[in-house]
Amino acid sequence: MKKITIDNTGYVVYGNNEKKDNLKPHIEVAETGIVPEGKQRGLLLLYLEEKGIEPIQGATTYWCINKILKMDNLKVFDKKIVKQKKSSSKKIYLPITAENIEEQHRLVEESANYGKEGLIIREVLNAYPKHDDLNTIAMKIAVIDVTNSTHLSQYKSQLSLYDLAKVILDIPAFDVRLAAGDPELVNIIAKNVGAINMFSFASKYCTYHNVEVYHRDDYSIFDGIVKESLPNYVDGLSKHKLDVWRLEYNYVAFNECIGGLLDEYNIHIPFRRRKFDHFLWYANR
Repeated sequence: MKKITIDNTGYVVYGNNEKKDNLKPHIEVAETGIVPEGKQRGLLLLYLEEKGIEPIQGATTYWCINKILKMDNLKVFDKKIVKQKKSSSKKIYLPITAENIEEQHRLVEESANYGKEGLIIREVLNAYPKHDDLNTIAMKIAVIDVTNSTHLSQYKSQLSLYDLAKVILDIPAFDVRLAAGDPELVNIIAKNVGAINMFSFASKYCTYHNVEVYHRDDYSIFDGIVKESLPNYVDGLSKHKLDVWRLEYNYVAFNECIGGLLDEYNIHIPFRRRKFDHFLWYANR
């Protein structure tokens, strides 16, 4: 048995015969004990990718579970960001420069999978930019969820697609506030109906619309990779502090942290927040 975290959600990984009521290798959501049926393999592959492990072709759920359970005995590293010295290893983070940010952004845009998904998001949001219809809002939620692996369906028993779309539909002057970069929108969506904290998804939903529809750059994305990597660039910032901001729905503090960091490094390129998100994610994924 092993506890892991994928996209800010805790899971328990069970090997063969490790749990009496389910003897097969499987994973469960740590908080609820629910098996994410139909999604286990995708989640496990995502976890392995984040750890720099390339699965074999046709890797099954069982293969992924066995690999994860044995990971403590493996030397996992990405040769781009890890430098080994004898028996110890030290992670080297890509420096923050305008050139590095632009390069990582370019790599994302030109990648075979992420680049194409970005185009899908752009086309869909520009075809349906407004938030005056429940069905189109639900469609946009689904598109952003699938392309960003936020796994909203895991919380279906607590928060339905209808509920989340209705929350957004009912926000007064949503489009006007989104175009102006109102940070409180992230907190409202994240709180939704009080069922579950959707801070990461909310930051992505607002960011994509703000950038793609209104051609602005007012929002920064929060997710698991940002939580892991951002403290390495900001003195005094910890993963715990980032988690406190998430739990307290303090998006303003998080967004100002990113803005302050970019100011400190004199990064004033167009869409600097969006490109810095690509920088953090692609260089540290």
